[in-house]
Amino acid sequence: MLSLSISFAVAFAAVVTAFIMHLADSGTAAPRPEPAPVAVTAPVIQEGRLIAISPDSLTAQGPDGVARTYRVDGQTHGITAAGSQLGGTAASFALNDEVSIIGVTRGGDNVATTVVHRDVANLNGAPIDYALP
Repeated sequence: MLSLSISFAVAFAAVVTAFIMHLADSGTAAPRPEPAPVAVTAPVIQEGRLIAISPDSLTAQGPDGVARTYRVDGQTHGITAAGSQLGGTAASFALNDEVSIIGVTRGGDNVATTVVHRDVANLNGAPIDYALP
């Protein structure tokens, strides 16, 4: 009989503790903040002829006749027969150069990540280790 009353006391204490924990936990739960939205970027690829150049943008007209303007910045990689350059990319190209542009669309703007002169595109350039000692 003693072991039955001890078992009952332990079970009763467990139920009461669980009930108290449930009441204490349900009233103090803070709302979880919503995760910040992730910026969506869409890839953009264009081949064409440069029809406008400024220090911060390039405009290329594709074979379909559509002209698109791309922002260039310090992170835009320019690749020409003279080599590659990170930043200052617009100065590496001239009007009417045939190029391939790879970029992303951010906030409605096309941003060029890489601009490649057609002379070195499609494996037409010097090997990567060409100028190494």
